[in-house]
Amino acid sequence: MKLKNFLLELTETFLTSLVVILLLYVLVASVEVVYGASMEPNFHSGERILVDKITKRIKGFERGEVVVFFPPGDDSKHYVKRVIGIPGDIIKIVDCKILISRDGEKFKLDETYLSNDVCTAGSSVVKEGRSLRIEDGKYLLLGDNRNASLDSRVLGLVEEKKIIGRVIFRFWPISAVGFIN
Repeated sequence: MKLKNFLLELTETFLTSLVVILLLYVLVASVEVVYGASMEPNFHSGERILVDKITKRIKGFERGEVVVFFPPGDDSKHYVKRVIGIPGDIIKIVDCKILISRDGEKFKLDETYLSNDVCTAGSSVVKEGRSLRIEDGKYLLLGDNRNASLDSRVLGLVEEKKIIGRVIFRFWPISAVGFIN
């Protein structure tokens, strides 16, 4: 009788834990793996990251945050990119720099997370020297490795509903463990 109770209790504990973990994974946070070189040198292929899915319901994404999203037309893949343009921005790429106009203010985007020799070039959607207004509910997302990134310059603006969440923590490899600013 004691063995039967023990096995029943063990099974109940296991199933309860499984349900809680699945709910957390679906509603609160998920684990993602970085693939490719598009976010180097800040993120490398094979790194494991934790994505917060809950705060996107509370507040919008901010410029500079790293997010995971479904690329347009393909909900089977997840891309990791950085938020560069937010709704209401007017973006222009000129001479390797990103210029932003917002509420009558104009400024060059200070990308301290990039090395000084990185050149941001325009492409098919975000054309060099042309202004692009970011509509409500959409974001301009770019990889940190601008020469090797399939991002909004080619894919177009990303709808907010396609963004899974913010990258908040890197837990693999051990040498790079820490919160993401």
